[in-house]
Amino acid sequence: MELVPFKRSYIDAFLGSAAAEGWITAQAELEFLFSACPDCCLVYLFEGKPAAFITALRYERSAWIGNLLVLPAFRQRGLGRGLMEQVLRCLEQSGAETVWLTASADGAHLYRTLGFTRIDRVLRWTGTGRRTIASIKQVSPATAVSMDSLGWGDGRGKIFAALPETVSYFMAEDAFLIQTATAAGVHIGPWGASSAKAAAALLAAAISGEGPAVELFLDAPEKNRSAGEILSASGFSVSSSALLMYKGSVPHYRPEYIYSLASMGSYG
Repeated sequence: MELVPFKRSYIDAFLGSAAAEGWITAQAELEFLFSACPDCCLVYLFEGKPAAFITALRYERSAWIGNLLVLPAFRQRGLGRGLMEQVLRCLEQSGAETVWLTASADGAHLYRTLGFTRIDRVLRWTGTGRRTIASIKQVSPATAVSMDSLGWGDGRGKIFAALPETVSYFMAEDAFLIQTATAAGVHIGPWGASSAKAAAALLAAAISGEGPAVELFLDAPEKNRSAGEILSASGFSVSSSALLMYKGSVPHYRPEYIYSLASMGSYG
């Protein structure tokens, strides 16, 4: 096995394998991760072909590990642990105080042996709505970055700086919601608010936009009870779940401000 940087030439192989696992991952996400944290996006090669993948992203004081994927033919060989250990060394050397990830029931044991602790559960919600959300009073993007930091306890401006021009990005004074069209439907996230009322108003706008009906999906913390109530009342249902885990310094995590994660597992 050869450990190499995750290059763009491996994207197609990753996307095909990810789709087979039922993951929702876009090429644009990988391009973002390559540019933001190239040293912590790695691939194991077997005879020159990808056998296992991992990506990571460093924020101001924290980091996120995502897209750990070992092809079925190469599982039970320690490749996942090897990738995790290498990336953790990379992130720790860069000064990351807290490292986050989401874990499936099957993967949680590995992460616990590496020192990760469960802090919450992330619920995958799906529903239907419109592709274009109605216009809402907009404020400075810095407001969204600040509100996002209330939930995660860290500055994650990289997410907002890298948003493509095609996203629908609307905010009120005390809430923000971002929609991104993907091949699988429309992803809602990040979505944050300082009150349930403001969060509900933005979701209502997202659902009642213009254009044909499409599938909407998002990941919300289970501990944000208001998010669950709003989504249930809006016709969404839970299709799956994952554990939210961290390693390192205990984070200033406040899920009541987090209504949807920024990505479907790739970077938090």
